[in-house]
Amino acid sequence: MTSSTTRATSPVEWFIQPAPVRGHSIPVARLLVPLYFGTSPPGPATAKEACWLDTCAPLSVVPLHVHHQRLHWQRIPGIQTSWSGQICDLGRIDFWLQIDQPPYLWGPMSLLAKFPRSDPPGNAVPVLLGLEFFLAHQAEFQLLQPPRDGTILLP
Repeated sequence: MTSSTTRATSPVEWFIQPAPVRGHSIPVARLLVPLYFGTSPPGPATAKEACWLDTCAPLSVVPLHVHHQRLHWQRIPGIQTSWSGQICDLGRIDFWLQIDQPPYLWGPMSLLAKFPRSDPPGNAVPVLLGLEFFLAHQAEFQLLQPPRDGTILLP
């Protein structure tokens, strides 16, 4: 008798927008992953954020405009880093992934991330989900050709 193990899957959505560059339209693609964070004071997963999956980022980033006085996270004392020219604290935050099967949220899981003390100039950037997430949670990533969505596979 063989046992089947069903893995939870979370959607990764293509988001493609044309960007005008000197009279030309260039498609710019982002990969969107819905994450849910616990709010401050600590509570259940209520703050939904459309995050960019950033396969070039070793660590995740939760920008100030997202975390400031809204999300519950814990600073790791004595460690500072930077992101986009901004001083950051390193910390952990609990989050939940949207999954395709009941109970439709997977977590809580812990995310190691940079928490900037200020936002960089220009347009606000969403949460960036970095590769440390995949290492820490032994998750896999499957990316299909657009317009088909990709998936995050959880153990």
